Amino acid sequence: MARQAGFDGVEVSVNPEAIARGGQAVRQLAEAEGLSLFSVHPSVVPLPGWREKHGGLDRIIRLAQDAGAQVVVAHTPRSETLDEGKGLLFCRQVEAWQARLAGGDLRLAIENKAVYREAHRRYALTPLDRLRAFADRYDLGLVLDVVHAGSAGEDLMLARQTFGSRLANVHLSDLGGSRPFRSVRFLDKFLEQHRFPGAGELPLGDLLADLQRSGYTGPITLEVGPVDLEVWWPPAARRRLAQAMAWMKEALASR
Repeated sequence: MARQAGFDGVEVSVNPEAIARGGQAVRQLAEAEGLSLFSVHPSVVPLPGWREKHGGLDRIIRLAQDAGAQVVVAHTPRSETLDEGKGLLFCRQVEAWQARLAGGDLRLAIENKAVYREAHRRYALTPLDRLRAFADRYDLGLVLDVVHAGSAGEDLMLARQTFGSRLANVHLSDLGGSRPFRSVRFLDKFLEQHRFPGAGELPLGDLLADLQRSGYTGPITLEVGPVDLEVWWPPAARRRLAQAMAWMKEALASR
């Protein structure tokens, strides 16, 4: 589907099939389609033994290495300090992971955190300038998730500038806008996030143009939720992927 829509590569989110096949088989599948395997993302569902906060990133790194990925994505801890508890443990884990990756082609990159309640702002690595300083300290890449930045009220162009040369991946999707089931409260947060580009309120076209002007050459990963992508019907998903590619090209051409 990605190849047919005109994408250059994919980001694999860890899932039971990828685990069962193994990293080398995942790489072969991508190569058979003429695609690059840009990055590997932790599972978005709680797979036993593969959850980040329970030590799963060790396995994820091994899978990413076997798959020949360029980047493995990690998430910051829910901790208000890096001097003790979960924060300190994360620092020690990063040191261990960086030692394992030294001299190889796989890069560890951490993603900016979403802010959906006030407590999230108090986490040590939520502010983008602190996240950049942390990446500088440990020589990490950074993943700019534009929906997470939007949820925190961040200016996307300023976020891109803050990440600077550390930027290793961009997770592109939209936030907000009109959507179905608005009256169903528990669905609101789910449906307003990771929307189809152009369906929400983020200045994605301006960001794409800014990335191009700044000389960014890393991957831009379409990270759209299953509802907007219409994943339950493969022909619709193919159409939506093609529409996303067309939207991005048009957004750049018009600026």
